[in-house]
Amino acid sequence: RLRRTRGHLSLPPYAASLRMGKDRRKEKAEESESLGKKADKFGKKGDGKIAQNQGPDKSFTHQTCRHILVQKQSDALRISEEIHTGKISFNEAAFKYSEDKAGAHGLLGDKAQNELDPDFWAASIKCKEGDWLREPVKTQWGWHLIMVQARITKKKK
Repeated sequence: RLRRTRGHLSLPPYAASLRMGKDRRKEKAEESESLGKKADKFGKKGDGKIAQNQGPDKSFTHQTCRHILVQKQSDALRISEEIHTGKISFNEAAFKYSEDKAGAHGLLGDKAQNELDPDFWAASIKCKEGDWLREPVKTQWGWHLIMVQARITKKKK
């Protein structure tokens, strides 16, 4: 409705939103963010899910790993508990307990996916960089406690 004041027509206070329409972009952005939807490089929002055929973002070719190799799961669990409670550091435990035949006291160095056991690689992918897995991993060589020190990309020569 229009009101007449001092010879001019004026609109009621709520009419401003009727004239211009409400800008819902901010509300939509907040809603998308709360649902975990990420914008792609074109600014479009997805459903926040990784497509079925895609794995996690793999922007590295090698992992720098340490491990503690033992033959019994019970030994691996005991060592894991000692490290977790702070009785011994991961590196000290690797030096003291690891049965690694390479004699490097658990230091594997930079390894690509094709250089490691598939179960070892799959478990190491789940580990955060700079952290270690609390659960031992079974491979053809025994039980491993895995620490991922770094993830790097090496260029092909």
